Amino acid sequence: MSHLRFVVIGLGGFAEVHLNAIAWLARQNLAQLAGVVAIAFDRRRFPEKIQQLQARGIPLYTSIEDFFQRGTNTTDVLTVPIGIHQHVPVSVAALAAGLHVYCEKPVAATIQEVDQLIAAQKRSRKLVAIGYQYIYSDSIQQLKARLGDGRLGAVKSAALICAWPRSDAYYERNDWAGRMKKDGHWVLDSPMNNAMAHYLQNLLYLAAPDRNAAATPSEVTAELYCSRPMESPDTVLLRIKCDNGSLLHFYVTHCSETTFGPEMKLHCANGVVQWEKFNGETTIRYHDGNEEQFANTDEFWTFESFRNFVQAIHGEARLLCPPQVCRSHTLAVNAAHESCPHIAAFPPDLIYTETAPETIPSSSPTGVFKRVQGLDALLRQAYEQEKLFSEMTIGWAKRGEIFQVQDYKNFPRQLGK
Repeated sequence: MSHLRFVVIGLGGFAEVHLNAIAWLARQNLAQLAGVVAIAFDRRRFPEKIQQLQARGIPLYTSIEDFFQRGTNTTDVLTVPIGIHQHVPVSVAALAAGLHVYCEKPVAATIQEVDQLIAAQKRSRKLVAIGYQYIYSDSIQQLKARLGDGRLGAVKSAALICAWPRSDAYYERNDWAGRMKKDGHWVLDSPMNNAMAHYLQNLLYLAAPDRNAAATPSEVTAELYCSRPMESPDTVLLRIKCDNGSLLHFYVTHCSETTFGPEMKLHCANGVVQWEKFNGETTIRYHDGNEEQFANTDEFWTFESFRNFVQAIHGEARLLCPPQVCRSHTLAVNAAHESCPHIAAFPPDLIYTETAPETIPSSSPTGVFKRVQGLDALLRQAYEQEKLFSEMTIGWAKRGEIFQVQDYKNFPRQLGK
């Protein structure tokens, strides 16, 4: 088997994850690093990494355009861990240059961009993998198998909750965080379309029994809230009715008082599933009294998406998460914004500022956080009861409209929105 030659865009953030994954593949003689796109900003931030790459003789490109001009002939795969609004344009250009693409989640901000990428992939006959790492994990694949073979039966309802506080530094880390648009291009940054996008994708993926599909939303009702003076929501509640009858609820926030989740529960025809934490600790209680437990036990399970991608390129496996499987996630996100086009601000008297230990890698050990008093308990109650805030005794709650998703092909549906 020949080593696939990977080029990564970037050095920090998720680009570092990609570089580590390729190093892991290289130790298995499955891939090699053939270059890095290192813009001037990254070169200033990571001088030691630059020196190490130069010492290894790894080609460095000054921009994405520089790579496309000089690097495509010595590359098999381009990885795209960049801004949401850049995913599809760069991926389409890479496909046109004859490259396979590993693109970070989400596929795109809008459904029309997802369809553009799917069409480009079909024309190119190259592969595109999307980095929803949980889809490739042992816990999710074991659940998918039990749903597909009838042991668990169909998903009747499911819900997920996750509270990950994010500081000022999180929203200042780039020029599109917390934005709805960047330079005229949709971004739709939010917990459901970025940090917790994995978990919305998990819900949709598990709601379909077919191993190679995700359930399609038919109706979405959203409540979108924000604790900060920014464009996009930092708290999301969704109710999603799927075309196969499954009913899904999704509760996520970046302005909680504590950190908890992810936790997911599935009510299936033949049992109940509890899935939680980073390693997907899973308990299945079947209605016949039997019980199963499993989790992601491999130390490098988060890199399995890269191994599956390499195997699929060589024709040794089916790609588990191409854009077609992730299309439902973007449909749900677009429908959520259609349902609730105006982000509601939390009541000012509930919002407070706190300096606390950082929750993400940062230059400072502490960060400044916006918190919403009582939000944790409200989210937990909503999750347990599978309700929206507007269905509880919360005077400030604002519910979006019920949005019908059938034949939805363009965001936004109403021109001028």
